[in-house]
Amino acid sequence: MRLIVTRPEPEASRTARALIRLGHEAILSPMLTIVHDPKAAIAGRDYQAIVVTSTNAVRALVARSDAAVGRSRPLYAVGDRTALEAKRSGFATARSAGGALDDLLRLLKSELAPADGPLLYAAGSDQAGDLTGAMRSSGFDIETAIVYRAEPAKRLSGVAEDALRSDTADGVLLFSQRSAEAFARGVQVAGLVPLKAGVTLYCLSDAVAEPLSGLTKGSVVVAPAPNQISLIAQIESAAEGSSHDGQRR
Repeated sequence: MRLIVTRPEPEASRTARALIRLGHEAILSPMLTIVHDPKAAIAGRDYQAIVVTSTNAVRALVARSDAAVGRSRPLYAVGDRTALEAKRSGFATARSAGGALDDLLRLLKSELAPADGPLLYAAGSDQAGDLTGAMRSSGFDIETAIVYRAEPAKRLSGVAEDALRSDTADGVLLFSQRSAEAFARGVQVAGLVPLKAGVTLYCLSDAVAEPLSGLTKGSVVVAPAPNQISLIAQIESAAEGSSHDGQRR
């Protein structure tokens, strides 16, 4: 299958490599650019733990030149990929909640206590859900530091536009609501709405699929779990079904 990957770099290239290993062709069209803010204010308190909901937050923390965030503190991540990025970046302890914000909240509340000190939530300028509010309602002192922002692309890449225009793309991978919003705008700017029926939009969650309403004549497929493995499994299932249809013909 010929698939367009819309997530930011470096994740876009990682996803592309995973698709290529499975025999697909990947077209890169990152719809967001991640910009770190090395001057984001962090008080440098005696945090009992650091909380992150993306690999971008981990990279932004590591890129700082100050010592406000020590890597000896426990780090709690929303998913396995983010926890792995933290471990590779030198954080001594990185715990994964398995992939969803509600899971992360449950993990934090089950393993941490408000009396043990404040939490640092390293986040992007746009956040899905209200982690800070949920933790404060449970009695935690939590400081939010906006350590990066995601800037949307104005257009799809030229190769992606050409593939959609010529009906040679089989699908588009969308990993976040903001990427989906930027993709929808890019498709509209290119005059490609509605996308043709042969293009399937593969979304990480229902929230990611929301901005895509009316954008395509094709299918919108939501992964049963919010992670790349689950999303690619949907693509593999579609590819297998297409192969069987071809054999029957």
